Amino acid sequence: MFKRMSTLVRRPDQDRATFSRLWERHAAPVSGLPRVRGYIQNHIEEEFSAAAPIRADGFVELLWDSPEDMAAAFASEAAKPMVEDEPGFLGHGSGYALHTALPLRAMPGGKLILAVLGDDVAAIQAEAADLAGLTASALDTVSSLIAKPGMTPPQPVDAFLHLWFGDLETARTAALRLATRKDITAGIYRVRTIRFV
Repeated sequence: MFKRMSTLVRRPDQDRATFSRLWERHAAPVSGLPRVRGYIQNHIEEEFSAAAPIRADGFVELLWDSPEDMAAAFASEAAKPMVEDEPGFLGHGSGYALHTALPLRAMPGGKLILAVLGDDVAAIQAEAADLAGLTASALDTVSSLIAKPGMTPPQPVDAFLHLWFGDLETARTAALRLATRKDITAGIYRVRTIRFV
């Protein structure tokens, strides 16, 4: 299996609510891509890090059998409606190939995504393991950036840490605790997750 994540930034003339509404509609052409095995949208509801290393309004998780299947899908006729729809809501996008294709999860409760830049991952994971109410975690380590035509430069990220909690308030409390750490470079986001495939 092969997993790709993307960081999406809304158009500058739209607010986050408009972006989210249009992005949800965009799920139809993406879900129709050949051989896509999993598709999750993570809509950012709250941002907790004052000095986040990237700009983001959402995170995409896509799962394929292989990188070749992904490339063929994006080059197919089925991708045309997806490409034509993107300018309506997307200001910038960065894609990331991951070292390991972890299963996609859409769990009830609250979810945080941390976009980590640098080699702070071990320290962040250790801190996260002690967070009250943590029910599951997954680390997506980036192996390479995937260029998106017309959207350069890509935003570098070294890893994405996914943290799930029993409810939104517990996730918010955990995010506030992580945001007090001055020794880590990470964007901390509470997200609303929708699984389409």
